[in-house]
Amino acid sequence: MSQISLTSAHSNAEVINVEVETIFPKQLPEFKVGPIYDESGFTLNERLALRQAWRVIKPFERRYGKEIYFDFLMENYKAFENFRKMGKLDLHKLHSHSLSFMRFISSVIEQNDPVVFHAMLSDNYLLHCRAHVNPNYMNIIIKALIDYVLDKLKDVCSASLESGFQRLVNKFHAFYDEERNKGQSIIFRRSQSYEINNRESVNTEKSQ
Repeated sequence: MSQISLTSAHSNAEVINVEVETIFPKQLPEFKVGPIYDESGFTLNERLALRQAWRVIKPFERRYGKEIYFDFLMENYKAFENFRKMGKLDLHKLHSHSLSFMRFISSVIEQNDPVVFHAMLSDNYLLHCRAHVNPNYMNIIIKALIDYVLDKLKDVCSASLESGFQRLVNKFHAFYDEERNKGQSIIFRRSQSYEINNRESVNTEKSQ
């Protein structure tokens, strides 16, 4: 460790050894220019803008949800089939689903933990897959919701809010694409396994 010698003003014989590190300040950490991202991949400005925007939307979640779903169903009428029970349209399920969807987006926006964030997307995806919902519909409705919200907040919209919603859309798309690729990979492996088993059984029969 570096040291310097200091001589007392009262006595030339008095020598004091002082460590340099105790006099000079420590090296400053590297200064990074640009936005700061949270653990889920959003910038702090985007996260703040999304939360502030949803506080404005929250009192109107039920009405906005119905309006978004009405427009969506008018353009994608085949999606009505997902709300039929025994051939009859379940209106209660249809109306409650629009509110549940709005509250799900609200929970995603408020979530800070990346593990829980990923788990929420996974649960939502698996729930819709079990209901045999077309994954394309899931992407369309999310995009429709964001376009609707941005239109409602056009007078107070900011670049951070737009980029925050776009990042949210990208995360949904990336997750759904990843899950669909996993499903296709599993189906491919199963088909390969089935073909191999068939070949082995045919060869066994021939040898006999």
